[in-house]
Amino acid sequence: MKDLYQAYLNPQASEKKLLLHSRGASIVMVLIGLLFSYSISNINEIWGWITMGISAGMFVPLVLRWYWARFNGYGFAIGMAVGLIAAVLTKLLGSGLPEYTSFMIASGSLLAGCLGGTFLTAPTDNRVLERFYKVTRPFGLWDSIRETLPPATLMEIHAENRRDIIALLFAVPWQMILFLAGMMIVLKQWSNAATLVVLLIPITAGLYWFWFRHLSEEVTVE
Repeated sequence: MKDLYQAYLNPQASEKKLLLHSRGASIVMVLIGLLFSYSISNINEIWGWITMGISAGMFVPLVLRWYWARFNGYGFAIGMAVGLIAAVLTKLLGSGLPEYTSFMIASGSLLAGCLGGTFLTAPTDNRVLERFYKVTRPFGLWDSIRETLPPATLMEIHAENRRDIIALLFAVPWQMILFLAGMMIVLKQWSNAATLVVLLIPITAGLYWFWFRHLSEEVTVE
């Protein structure tokens, strides 16, 4: 309620009113859950819809916000709303659709909402984008911002980007091996767990060398 109702609809709302609206929202969510339960035959069906129809579709704005300077908060919010509505309607009206179809409908609707919301509203102020770029140093379509930065800052950012690409080759297997090692310990497969831990050592060293030891380096933000 504080993030939506108080932030945008009623900034002067009292604690009593916020509590009342929170209870009402909880009741609405429970009723929606009960409504969905009548069209669900098993846990796999609802799990597939959540992961492929909703969660996977939300991947679109989460990627765009890092790699596209023109993308703004309105595009994010409108895209998420359109994608969520599309996922819910797909579940209610398109019962029996394959999971990949639900994913395509939700993702396509979400992308359209992101693009529409972005281009129909004003871009983010360049000062905000410049500060974000210098602190976060993202890849992608940031040429309009890069052109405003001094060469020394750009060199530092490009150097970090190159290290990040190399670190990615260590980070992905590190996460997978750590997860599998935990599973082997739970299953008491000690020999497999020991092998995975041994593999984890050089990968951890590479991740430290190309990523972790550079975290203390900061770009001065003016």
